Amino acid sequence: MAKKTSIKKSPAKVKASENYLEKLETNIQSNQSKVSMVLGALIVLVVGILVYNYFTKNNASLGPAQQIEQKQEQQDIAKDKLPGSYTVKEDDTLFTIAEKYYQDGSKFTEIAKANNLSDVDSIETGQKLEIPKISAETANLASPSPSALAEASPAATEDETQELGTGTGGGNNTVWGPKIEGNTYTVTEGDWLSTIAGRAYEDITAFEKIAQANNIVNVDHIEPGWVLTIPR
Repeated sequence: MAKKTSIKKSPAKVKASENYLEKLETNIQSNQSKVSMVLGALIVLVVGILVYNYFTKNNASLGPAQQIEQKQEQQDIAKDKLPGSYTVKEDDTLFTIAEKYYQDGSKFTEIAKANNLSDVDSIETGQKLEIPKISAETANLASPSPSALAEASPAATEDETQELGTGTGGGNNTVWGPKIEGNTYTVTEGDWLSTIAGRAYEDITAFEKIAQANNIVNVDHIEPGWVLTIPR
């Protein structure tokens, strides 16, 4: 019966085999680390693309007109940063713009003066307006405009006109200020044709006489420094 013979590996071969396995394991771990880094970079890239597409899609969903309006709104001066500029939007009026910045639409004349607007009813979408900062004294002024008075009572009786503000303050004064007795008058800040008429004729509804004598087309627009003829 033949004897079984056992083959013993030499210590050097065993050690070489162990070194090979360790090296192979190290290489595998290194490759796995590289793969993880590549996958991580890809994930970051994909997330970045998704975020970019999200915001780009939202902006692209706005039409050209909306994008322009959005840009204009970002450029409009804030009401607590006056003076500054404002770009007229669709359906804007000087009244609504004054309401926005001064919380008082009747202050639209301040915007008209700052922009030399001869026709306060004619502003266009996209037009840039300068919005002045008004003083506390100007903000507290509250005089009736001629057109507002006419709309309130186009055919007022004597008693109704008195209620709207016709009257005198006694002596050389009226309820609107010192009486105007001369044939000319220089406009000052806060004046209206109606209040000038009240001081000149004791009748604020007579503003049209002054407007016609001075060829004033827009009775709601007069400027400080104008010298007006007061017909007698």
